Amino acid sequence: MELFFCFPDFCHGVEIQQPSSVFGRDGDPSVTLTCKQDDSQFFYMFWYRQQGGGRMELLVYSPGASIASVEAPFNGSKYSAFRPTVLASSLEAFFGKGTKLSVLEPGINVTAPTRVKVLSPSEKECSSGTKTLVCVASGFYPDHVSVSWMINEETVSKGVATDSAATRYGTSYRITSRLTVSSEEDGEKPNKRSEAALSSPIDESSSQS
Repeated sequence: MELFFCFPDFCHGVEIQQPSSVFGRDGDPSVTLTCKQDDSQFFYMFWYRQQGGGRMELLVYSPGASIASVEAPFNGSKYSAFRPTVLASSLEAFFGKGTKLSVLEPGINVTAPTRVKVLSPSEKECSSGTKTLVCVASGFYPDHVSVSWMINEETVSKGVATDSAATRYGTSYRITSRLTVSSEEDGEKPNKRSEAALSSPIDESSSQS
């Protein structure tokens, strides 16, 4: 798995369009990643590559329209770049969030999560002053799945801990996410409804508790 990030020369309200995921098949002659920014006053754009959570490496340098060079040590390799005229966009973003490129293995179909389960907290944990809900999603391929939590239809980030990367099991992946709330927070919303939502380029599903 590789991540490719696109950046303008500096952040001054420039809006970036960049797909979150791109799939390629083993044996495909090429895969094309795109990036657009909406301000013609900022000419410089850069592509960076990141493999497996490692350091970011400068891949492409583009000082203007129709000018793009692949940087060493990638020049003369499998990479090429083309910079057309800048196109306008209306998306609210300041930096590209990265495009995740996965080369799909032969004989394995792209599959949305086939099993999503939310595990309730134990009685022992509830008596300790905290409650933890655990969402386990499995059976998907490739690993382009993210998990978010909602309480009463409002997305929350406090108390959320999600695996940094999905774990491979045979020909599919599994990911786990946890939502921990205190008794005080629980008491503020006695009839609260917690929901774990999954998102991927393949399909969307959710499980409630």
